[in-house]
Amino acid sequence: MSFQDKFKEYQEKQEAKKYFRSNNDQFLDSSQWVKTILGGLVVAIAVGIILGVVISTLRITSSIFYLICGYVIAMAVTRIAGVRSQQVAIVSVCVTLVCFIVGEMTMMYLPLQQLGVGLQHLNLIDLFVTGCKSLFVEDLFTTIIAVLGLFIAYQQSQ
Repeated sequence: MSFQDKFKEYQEKQEAKKYFRSNNDQFLDSSQWVKTILGGLVVAIAVGIILGVVISTLRITSSIFYLICGYVIAMAVTRIAGVRSQQVAIVSVCVTLVCFIVGEMTMMYLPLQQLGVGLQHLNLIDLFVTGCKSLFVEDLFTTIIAVLGLFIAYQQSQ
């Protein structure tokens, strides 16, 4: 088999793969992935801020809030992507985790904001690290419920 025959066969395989992916809704192209990830991050940050404000205002850490957040973010990500697949489910879990961390950061920031400490006086990286520790280390029940929320996000996006 000559080089030209091999190259022609390779091109035919690539065209067949491209045709399959363009006609199969389980595959997203790079622009759709960017839209899905960025849209998911925006929704996750907004829902995380709402989660933090609601928990701080009510002074009740209810497990139902985390489960609802996982469900809402999964529905938003699948609606943005237009696809339910394992890859979209993984993106949904990642942005749901960001939501939970942003919620913890918001709960830590609100008392400081009431004391008059603005964002310009805070190191956001330290606040992020403290939010991660708060979510995973401080309270075992909250950690278990957050993992259940991630599981719900995965199941709803798959």
